[in-house]
Amino acid sequence: MTEQGQPAAPSPEQVKAMLERYLKAKVAGGAAAAVQLAEDVKHPREVNEELLFRLVDAGKDSDFGKGHHFDEIKSVEDFKRLVPLTRYDDYAGTIYEAMDKGDTEAISSIPIIHFNETSGTMGNPKGIPYSELALENHNAFGDGYLFAMAYRKLGPQVFSGRCINLTQVSLRTLKSGITYGAFSGKNMAQFKDYLPLLMTSPKEALFATADTDTRYLHMRYALADGKASYINFSFVSILLDMMRYVEDNWQMLVDDIERGTISPTVHLPASVRASLETSLEPDPERAAELRREFKRGFNRPIARRIWPDLSFLIGIAGAGFAPYTERLRRYVGFDIPIFHFGYIASEGLFSVPIDFDDPRSVLLPRGSYYEFLPLDEEDCTETLGIEDLEVGKSYEVIVTNLSGLFRYRIRDSVRCVGAYEDCPMIEFLSRIDQTVSMKGEKTTEEVLRKVSDRVAARDGFDLVDFSVYPNPDHVPARYEFLFELYHPDVEALDIERLERLTTEELSAGNPSAGRKIESNVLDRVKVYILQEQTNQLWRDLRVMKGTSPNQIKPVHIIDNPMKKRFFFELVDRELSGEEPLDGTRP
Repeated sequence: MTEQGQPAAPSPEQVKAMLERYLKAKVAGGAAAAVQLAEDVKHPREVNEELLFRLVDAGKDSDFGKGHHFDEIKSVEDFKRLVPLTRYDDYAGTIYEAMDKGDTEAISSIPIIHFNETSGTMGNPKGIPYSELALENHNAFGDGYLFAMAYRKLGPQVFSGRCINLTQVSLRTLKSGITYGAFSGKNMAQFKDYLPLLMTSPKEALFATADTDTRYLHMRYALADGKASYINFSFVSILLDMMRYVEDNWQMLVDDIERGTISPTVHLPASVRASLETSLEPDPERAAELRREFKRGFNRPIARRIWPDLSFLIGIAGAGFAPYTERLRRYVGFDIPIFHFGYIASEGLFSVPIDFDDPRSVLLPRGSYYEFLPLDEEDCTETLGIEDLEVGKSYEVIVTNLSGLFRYRIRDSVRCVGAYEDCPMIEFLSRIDQTVSMKGEKTTEEVLRKVSDRVAARDGFDLVDFSVYPNPDHVPARYEFLFELYHPDVEALDIERLERLTTEELSAGNPSAGRKIESNVLDRVKVYILQEQTNQLWRDLRVMKGTSPNQIKPVHIIDNPMKKRFFFELVDRELSGEEPLDGTRP
């Protein structure tokens, strides 16, 4: 006991033992979840419909349930007849009231314990309710199942070192007492003081303020730890950006590790800098190891050379992010497996992977009640069930989730890519709203992504990211591609060639657009080159405005004036062959 009669704080050894027990419990729980899933996938329709009626019963006294006669629902047919397809506006009033006053029973009788922050139209924040049942599902399959698979396939040594965790979370408590923000932040907050035992990054990077250079903090501390065992990220594009940052700044990072300092050029709040510097110590031995490997260059993958115990990577790196994954291989090689997250959204966790290095994932029959609309059938209103999906076809996803949303149009598209027993396996494609159609050509984000990647491959440049502005004011209307390149070769850059290649690839990727270009209904593609770090600056500004970093996806379609202003003001006029701006703006 302390002098004040309070229990003494646990020692670091005690805390580490506690966390090891916690991890073992997670693995054991995940193994049990895997056994449950193995049974569920043998009869997914029955499990999924059983879940539906449980959710209908939980929602019968909610505002939405009363308004749609849930007490009359006795079959799936009744459910579809009485409940229309919904969007966020159908729940917004009830949700905002619950966020303000805490009356979550108006949403569901399943307790709502959190509101996930997500961006709505024009970036307006929304609160997506998250229930105890959703938490149980997440703990079983979002953490435990993944940990258990890694433990089983790679052995216990995969968790012998700390995790390089590149997530950054924000969390606040509403006046109702319920938390709001990234759900990962709620999980991490309960271990905030003990995270350095599990993760390389300091809590000042994980729970960062907007004026903190988190790239520096994440990578400076990750490089200092030569025994890190795996890397966790939200999107693979973030890890790629981090590795490029290391390539460009390794000398500063290694010097700081050697001296036990933080470079004065790094932007940090004074209080954060002072707090971190008091705990840093010089480490010339580790600095020498790093300097030796970095001086050998980046022509061979660097990851295992600086982190010999690195076992796997884990995060979102599936079909929609495949180009980033391919570029990441330059740094991590092909011998470090990637554990792809399944299909996860603010509305819940809907699928899990079945193996390493496999972007396919199997739908969780207990993760939501699922309905699907075929994307290749216009004006189709009759939804399909989990048992009706066909391999090779793409669908809009509609969920009745574990937190009070019924027949909810997430506006995501997936493709059925196989079956695991009798349950569909899927790949996430893109947001349905992210489609360009100026003259009825309907070019999806997936096509635009493939066009950009193929142009980069044909021209031989290293693409950081791209954005597309559908310009309806140009006569004829045209697609305008904005490419950000990683250290562009200025002498080799030929804008006219890039415009020709991009027009060719757009025409091949979407023949409807190609025919319209050929007939002059659409003009040929215009290409601009963005200044370096443009996309990083976009993320930084969104964070400064309060957006959770884990919610910030690349801007691939410029669909509002704010995005248009931002990206066109950062066009590199010299590289794009354009005259400098004279004060006017696009």
